[in-house]
Amino acid sequence: MGGDLQKDVPELEEIRERLEAAENVGDAYYIGQMMADDAVIMVPNELVQEGKAACVDFVREMLAGLLERFDRRIEYVSAEVRVIGDVAFDRGSFSFTVAPKSGGDTARASGKYFWVYWHGGDGSWKLARLIVSLDEEDNEQRAELT
Repeated sequence: MGGDLQKDVPELEEIRERLEAAENVGDAYYIGQMMADDAVIMVPNELVQEGKAACVDFVREMLAGLLERFDRRIEYVSAEVRVIGDVAFDRGSFSFTVAPKSGGDTARASGKYFWVYWHGGDGSWKLARLIVSLDEEDNEQRAELT
């Protein structure tokens, strides 16, 4: 059972750092390993992805497409990590840059995230719900990125 704050909060912070590193190199396999079987992803302008298989496919396709066309770097900054029994959440902000590999201006965007974790039966934390929103001023830039 979760709830050992001395252990769980640093573990969740480490997971966030590893997920950031995996996203930056396009490692959808690692991201998929960190997802719960009933994972749900909700991101702007995309259909809700439900279930681990759909979420992993979405992440794999999204990252492959972005990294094929752009040099991309994302950074997550947590504002709050809470553990409540076998559930935890990480709330914060993110910023990323994308530079077209074909040349051109670097675009910057920022937003907020809310990730919910389940403490699995194997003793590990798994991402269960991932919610991302882009800041309003970034909507025009996002259109250029897709």
